Amino acid sequence: MMADIFKITCCLVCVAGVALAAPATVKLPKGFVQCKKSDPAFSECIRVSLEQSVPHLIKGVPSLGLHPIDPLRITALGIDQGTGPVSIKLNFRDLDISNIGTLKIKDLHADMDKYNITLTAEFDKPIVLDGHYDIKGKVIILPITGDGLSKISLDNLKAKINVYLKPVKRNGQTYLEITDLFLKFTTSRLRLKLENLFKGDKALGANMNNFLNENWSEILGELQPNFESALAAAFEGVASQFFQRVPYNQIFKD
Repeated sequence: MMADIFKITCCLVCVAGVALAAPATVKLPKGFVQCKKSDPAFSECIRVSLEQSVPHLIKGVPSLGLHPIDPLRITALGIDQGTGPVSIKLNFRDLDISNIGTLKIKDLHADMDKYNITLTAEFDKPIVLDGHYDIKGKVIILPITGDGLSKISLDNLKAKINVYLKPVKRNGQTYLEITDLFLKFTTSRLRLKLENLFKGDKALGANMNNFLNENWSEILGELQPNFESALAAAFEGVASQFFQRVPYNQIFKD
């Protein structure tokens, strides 16, 4: 799912080997309800179960080895966009994504014969990304350089997420493994604040930040696929830990 121009390392993806030793019986998050595949309201059951368990997943589930994920740390995110109105090299490091816990699942469809889940979600609070950045290039008609702290927020974020799974056998148990996760979002407003632009020139930095925020729609149009990939990788890292630790028959009933 990652293009050559997009590179991301998510600390939550680095769980190699830990899940392999997961016990046959685990303590599931509070609010989690097993859903029967034969239930005519199977998809709605999963939606309700997920929504009830999300607040507990966000806080972490020690029995599953899951750490708190709001904020969610992405260790590195790089965007190398060489053409178009926004032509930049932009790197983030130690990027924290906040307000994931305000997620509300509005709709969900599950086809467990094909191991596909599609859901739409909204967030009650802006999704905020805080971290260090460095940038060099051109934004529309203006050159831009900088290295410092950054803050990006996405208001009224609405996302559609497609999750593709496959069953795998491990230690006599069947688990689910994510083969792909795609995320598309809409937002009513992108807000940016980049500190220490132009080697700390306050006047140039303030003007550039104003320019970025006044032209946020055009800038997001160029960079949105990269942000979508970043969020997708983050959610995939979290979901993968859950699926690697909890056997299929403890999530769903046949």
